Amino acid sequence: MKKTIRPLITLVAITALFMALTSVGFAADAQGSRTLTIGLAVDIRSVDPQGTNTGSTHAVLYNVFTGLFKIDINTAPQPELAVDYKQIDDRTWEFTLRDDAYFHNGDKVTAADMAFSLNRVRQDSSLGEKIHFDGIEDAIALDDTHLRVVTKEPMPTMISLLAKSGSEALPHKYIEEKGWDYFFQHPIGSGPYKLDSYIRDDSVTLSPFDKYYGAQNNDWDKVVYRVIPESSTRVGELISGNVNLINNVIPSEWDRVNGNESTYIQHAPSSRTYQIALKTNEPFPTSDIRVREAIDWAINDKLIVDNVLRGAGRVTLTRIPEGIFGNEPSLLDNYNYDPVKAKELLKEAGFENGFDLTFQAPNGSQIMDSEIAQVITAMLGEVGIRVKLELLEPSAYLDVYNTRTPKDAFLTCFGLGFFDAAYGLVGYTEQTSRGMTNWADPYYNETFIATRANMNREEREKGFQELQKYISVERPYICMASITVAYGVQKDIDFKGSIGDVFDLLNIHRK
Repeated sequence: MKKTIRPLITLVAITALFMALTSVGFAADAQGSRTLTIGLAVDIRSVDPQGTNTGSTHAVLYNVFTGLFKIDINTAPQPELAVDYKQIDDRTWEFTLRDDAYFHNGDKVTAADMAFSLNRVRQDSSLGEKIHFDGIEDAIALDDTHLRVVTKEPMPTMISLLAKSGSEALPHKYIEEKGWDYFFQHPIGSGPYKLDSYIRDDSVTLSPFDKYYGAQNNDWDKVVYRVIPESSTRVGELISGNVNLINNVIPSEWDRVNGNESTYIQHAPSSRTYQIALKTNEPFPTSDIRVREAIDWAINDKLIVDNVLRGAGRVTLTRIPEGIFGNEPSLLDNYNYDPVKAKELLKEAGFENGFDLTFQAPNGSQIMDSEIAQVITAMLGEVGIRVKLELLEPSAYLDVYNTRTPKDAFLTCFGLGFFDAAYGLVGYTEQTSRGMTNWADPYYNETFIATRANMNREEREKGFQELQKYISVERPYICMASITVAYGVQKDIDFKGSIGDVFDLLNIHRK
């Protein structure tokens, strides 16, 4: 049964929130302030790290929950709860857990907690992360510190998978005793920060966990994430000193941030790529590959990157960006644009007079998303495709995505949860495509499954590269641009963005 999060609001929490909203901020307070305040463009979707596969949620919960491994700033998996591991055979792995890790209620983290967590995420179809973990057949606690994981097929991505959101340790005993509803009201993890309060569409407040096993960041006694969806307001709060750091600064605001003596823009790489999901089944016009190809040729990706994103990205024909294992280099810095050819293809497909298309896109979820959607709408109109554009606020947009109910065309800008082509390319399989594009290609499905399980690294890389070329021809999604993320930062704050788009609180310091 799908759980609904109901935030706990007490008089104490309301009072604390009021004080946070009115008195925090390093630049606004005296130089001794020990509260770090971060302005978010989009609220988290859940306090359950397995419940939703969204970057905005993981960016915050990354600090509250830990798993066996964690992705570092260089996209490499590093040991977290695991101190050692070995591969017994192609399908069996064993992990040794550290014995000094505790949940925020003081209970020790054991292999039973990890087994409970991995078995939940691989089995519960209501969880947004399930699709990435259903290759696990079973997780078994051998004793308090030893865990065995058995997969359905060889899994060369095992360590990367166990560093991904969704693999975090959940408190088995706590949940059994208190129940899931209580856990959602009082979530606890084993990370360096505790979740003190969450008020939906308003704020998340964290504080350091003094029994965390790793090194602490002693600069902050409290961290407040404020949800500030409107871009100019978010920038205004940064410049006024009410927040220390903000994400998703749009290009038109860069000069305003850089022109202020106490703030600056920091660009960071991202694994996010703008794509358009197109229905590939009857009776949709886009079931004809020539129509999908026409849409691709009608969109000037370079204009979008150069003018709309102001260079904060690069054109691409693949969702797998540079730096990710399995990327196909020939598809990077490459794009298709020829409106004359687009019209010819539409004529060949029987749509010389165009057709009507409903295009749904986010408004405020990613950098310049609504502006990009409007430019695409105009470009498609130039070749005769009559577009009805529906701009959706972040929560409504994610509801459509999570329920797999988009209409004719759907703009996405999703990243890679772990840095391997397998993660991005699973999105084109029949199971994952259901409801989104409804693309069901037996060759692709069989080749992807075989490639994903190939333990020969060189063969696996070549297989993924060929699959990307195949996608670029079949076009169930139209790939357009990979993006760069812009953060606004107070000059008194030492912060470095990462390709994973997370706020690693252990590495955000006061200068």
